[in-house]
Amino acid sequence: MTERARRQWAGGLVLAGLALVCIPLGGCGGAEPADPAPTGPEDRWLRGLAATEVKTVAEARGLACSGPGLEGGLSAWTCQAQTPLVSYQVKFYGSAPLKIEYVTATITQAGPPKPELVEPLFVALAGLHYEGNDAPKARAWAAQSIATGGTIEFGPAKFKISGDLGRIRLDIKAAGSDW
Repeated sequence: MTERARRQWAGGLVLAGLALVCIPLGGCGGAEPADPAPTGPEDRWLRGLAATEVKTVAEARGLACSGPGLEGGLSAWTCQAQTPLVSYQVKFYGSAPLKIEYVTATITQAGPPKPELVEPLFVALAGLHYEGNDAPKARAWAAQSIATGGTIEFGPAKFKISGDLGRIRLDIKAAGSDW
């Protein structure tokens, strides 16, 4: 074996030895890998949002609320109202009244659909209080997105508006929710 080959072989042994020591210890210097965002039961719900708050928003817009009942292993509340031309439904789910994971609102219109029948409810729901929400921006986004739909995140919640004015839906979901 030549001198150069011996040095390369010895250097390889040193690197292999460092790998055996460093890997179990979590690394030997240099940049540490970024920890993933913490996950746990607290990201399954929208902290600070209570069932009574969602219910209050719905009832202020003329919807009658009932619940909770059990649905998919979670408590579920339903608020609804109907006229001959428009039906409104708000459903929200959580493991407890102070642990709301998911809010969904669906508005169905017969005849020529009107955005002014959608905006008050969607804007009010988008502005619900929970930790990390930027309520003014969320309300503005909801008002603008009724015509186009779309998705966005405000703090730990994912917002989605889908469908058209004939049948439009708003979903607000906690990042860690299984719903």
